[in-house]
Amino acid sequence: MKSGVAVGVDIGGTKMAAGLVGRNGLLGDLRIVATEASSGGREVLRRAIGLAQSVASNSQASAVGIAAGGWVESSSGRVVFATDLLPGWTGIKLTAEFERANGLPALAVNDVHAMGLAEGRLGAGVAHVICLTIAVGTGIGGAFTVEGELFRGAHGMAGAVGQIWSGGGTIESQASGPGIAAAFARCARLNRSRVGLPDVVKARRSPDGRLRECARRVTEQAGTALGHVVAGVANAIDPDVIVIGGGAALALGSPFLRAIRAVVRDQALPPMRAEVVPARLGAAAGVIGAGLLALESR
Repeated sequence: MKSGVAVGVDIGGTKMAAGLVGRNGLLGDLRIVATEASSGGREVLRRAIGLAQSVASNSQASAVGIAAGGWVESSSGRVVFATDLLPGWTGIKLTAEFERANGLPALAVNDVHAMGLAEGRLGAGVAHVICLTIAVGTGIGGAFTVEGELFRGAHGMAGAVGQIWSGGGTIESQASGPGIAAAFARCARLNRSRVGLPDVVKARRSPDGRLRECARRVTEQAGTALGHVVAGVANAIDPDVIVIGGGAALALGSPFLRAIRAVVRDQALPPMRAEVVPARLGAAAGVIGAGLLALESR
């Protein structure tokens, strides 16, 4: 009899995570390592396969689910497009490579789709019919679930909210972790190459009033800009809950969420004012979603 356990792997622009997944969620702890995306697509693939193998060792896993940055062709498990956040990632045949290395059936899916599925079924979207999930991290992505089932779109790319243009550029360039860090560096007149999102979060508690004000300003500006996009998407699809997650959103916390929520409350059509809530599953969401999809595909 096939086991009800899969290995879930989540490969993002900054970090990758893996763990064992059952039909009710994560089994045990996550293992998290840096992606080291600048090393190139083949090296990232090698590290991800090694991480999956370390999790699968001595387990009863019967499948591998891969949540990956970029857009993944569902029929082949090939990355058909990835941004520069994962250089050399386009064209990688994820399903075939993982099956060859691990000897287990594999399934690959976009990382935010995996997160959205997990949040829709087991996280903040539970008990809601239509869940819009937005992930804010190294990039920005989205996912829709309807009664716990993932809506992929005609080409598997539904939810690409990060590529929506706002104020002369994509919202991803403005409200992702790197975008917010760049805005903070400009405000504080710091060397951009030495500033990351942790510096923005740290500056909110700085004794330097100028740094505190810059951190507050760029957090609110990014949340407001993203709120405009989220409200527009909400008006188009009419969700009953909007889940905000991802590493950058988690790090920025309630000030970022409040800014998003205020715009959605103001701009969403009155009958469509879905509740805006934080994600519940944290760094495990992509791993869980990928594992669930792998179990269902067998």
